[in-house]
Amino acid sequence: MPRALIEERDIRYGMGGDVPLLLDILRPTDTTGPRPAVIYVHGGGWGNGERWPNPNELLAMAGFVTASISYRFRQQAIFPAQIHDVKAAIRFLRANAENYGLDPDRIGIWGHSAGGQLAALAGTSGNVPGLEGECGSAGYSSRVQAVVPISAPADFVRLAEIKVDVAANEMLGGSPQDAPHNNRLASPTTHIDHHAPPFLIVHGNADDVVPFDQATLLRDALHRAGCDATLLELADVDHDVFDPAIAPAGSMRDHIVSFFLATLGPLGSADQSLQASTCLPEGTTVSSPLPIQDTVPFAPAGQGRFRARSVQRCAGTSSAVNDFPAR
Repeated sequence: MPRALIEERDIRYGMGGDVPLLLDILRPTDTTGPRPAVIYVHGGGWGNGERWPNPNELLAMAGFVTASISYRFRQQAIFPAQIHDVKAAIRFLRANAENYGLDPDRIGIWGHSAGGQLAALAGTSGNVPGLEGECGSAGYSSRVQAVVPISAPADFVRLAEIKVDVAANEMLGGSPQDAPHNNRLASPTTHIDHHAPPFLIVHGNADDVVPFDQATLLRDALHRAGCDATLLELADVDHDVFDPAIAPAGSMRDHIVSFFLATLGPLGSADQSLQASTCLPEGTTVSSPLPIQDTVPFAPAGQGRFRARSVQRCAGTSSAVNDFPAR
């Protein structure tokens, strides 16, 4: 049988000016915690998108407490409002860890496109007081312990050398020439030091929205700082990596689950038994990481960066994650 999950929607985690900031929780019903938590940040060019649907079911079924968050759009406030909101959500989970059965010392974050940029920035800017904001749960850390940015901008100055990104310019208050401070401040690569957590960077090498070299820039900057970073390169895949018609999509999810299990685990004893027996979502593998190094070309699950052992798949596992829209 698939794992039973409980969903709690429209939880207010803070206020962005006069804008209520909301999140949705999806977590296992059994209480063998505290469990690691993972936050998902949706994409949409910093100007649209919703908390639901999202791919968090994949991780909740594997035993994580998950949250999907809203944040202020560029039409409501320019940067750094967006990262202020994301960091407030991280602090909120820590402040309310007991209520949601999560471990405040094991929080990861992931996101796609604009959400991937915010996730990566949350991962690299733990030592930047100016990016904390005052949106809620003051006094708690906004650091995260693992990051998965997907199809994400990493360096807005370098991005502007290749293309004009109207949405980014609106979010940042201008181009690198017009708003140099914000363009640097919003770039995850700007803040990297040796304190950055492990990263799994996922990017299609045919992405025509966010060029693939943004992923290599982020990986290389993390490596120079001595940080763990793996780049999962999806061959011939464009920006819409969640498209269920794309062959690598299922195995990409396997890599993501494996990464969070390796970096945020272990889960509870009941989960260890469950993982070893049968009931992870279709295609999920349990793994331990190999030494982190350079690009991982896309390979079927168990043949890439993570050395995985097989698990039996559960008949009847929900396929809702496969219906997640790319944008």
